[in-house]
Amino acid sequence: MQMLRSVLLVMLLVLTACGGGGAATSPGNEYGTGGGDSGSTTTDGVDRSKLASKLYFYNWSDYIDPAILEQFKAEYGVEVVVDTYDSNEDMLAKIRAGNSGYDIVVPSDYAVQIMIAEGLAVPIDKSLLSNIVHLDPNLLDQYFDKGNVYSVPYMYGITGIAYNTKFFPNGIDSWAAIFEPDQIAQFAGKFSMLDDSRETPGAALRYIGQSLNSTDPAALARVKEILLAQKPYLAAYNSSDVNRKLASEEYVMAHAWSGTAMQARNGLGDEFSGNPNIAFVIPKEGGMIWMDNLVILKDSPNAYTAHVFINFLMRPEVSAQNTEYIGYLTPNKDALELISPEVRELYAQGFAPDEAMYQRLEWAVRNEGTTAFDDLWTEIKSK
Repeated sequence: MQMLRSVLLVMLLVLTACGGGGAATSPGNEYGTGGGDSGSTTTDGVDRSKLASKLYFYNWSDYIDPAILEQFKAEYGVEVVVDTYDSNEDMLAKIRAGNSGYDIVVPSDYAVQIMIAEGLAVPIDKSLLSNIVHLDPNLLDQYFDKGNVYSVPYMYGITGIAYNTKFFPNGIDSWAAIFEPDQIAQFAGKFSMLDDSRETPGAALRYIGQSLNSTDPAALARVKEILLAQKPYLAAYNSSDVNRKLASEEYVMAHAWSGTAMQARNGLGDEFSGNPNIAFVIPKEGGMIWMDNLVILKDSPNAYTAHVFINFLMRPEVSAQNTEYIGYLTPNKDALELISPEVRELYAQGFAPDEAMYQRLEWAVRNEGTTAFDDLWTEIKSK
């Protein structure tokens, strides 16, 4: 965790929003097929003759500012077609069969490992990613893709509890608020857990004082008891529209990603209005930290265009705009000073980790033993 701390310590300083980012300066190469605008390499280094007319982007729900897609189309003449998913497992199931039609996906850390192991990703050509210099080096070279051979960071975040302060005026400090039957009975049907085989069992593991990566049979048996006891009180296992339901007060609390909580607090563009009563906490027992990454599929027919799009997303001004919209944490060190003071203030209130919070955060890892979570989750969901 030590090497990640510099990002948020910088982010939480009172900075003056200023400046703009660097433009893409990528050289052309032989990736991909043509089909887009005709012409040769121009001053930004992009060979328009190699651009596809469309790029297919498979992304999480509510995870990119639509205006950025329009800006990319205006500059390069490429339409970015977006489909969405709600879990890494759904995405992996879609692409494993091959010929999914997608060019870029956004797997979380452990899912990058899976994609590499299964030969689903193409190596990144860093000569096409001039804007990679804007990424914080402390967020590169992570355990799931040493050397960033196949992936570059997109956003990162933390997982805890989002809640409405009207219903919890004294705040929340423990996972007990969402797991203990005597505490959740009064909120039956008014809260949710993430529909995720690592996140939800992981939260229960932290609640009982275990690592969220523990596959100890006794610990998983206790987790099963906790989740089955909680299940009758849940509104749903939900990873898709938690932001909207928190904002509208259909939910009073939720097991949620930090950016989802930020969206519930601030709203999401023209999609829905925010609710100023939404707060976010990493419980005292701890929670998860994770990173989502941009990966080009091995069977992508538009790899050159995919590199151009990824490089565009790494421009500091584009990254800052995207971060403001979706509310997660940018790995782009040169975008930090472009983020508004209002968003930075919310980070300081708990929507982003400070030094003390980092001590309670843990990455989800993948190994042979962690397949136990899939079996556990299948059993929980079936009952």
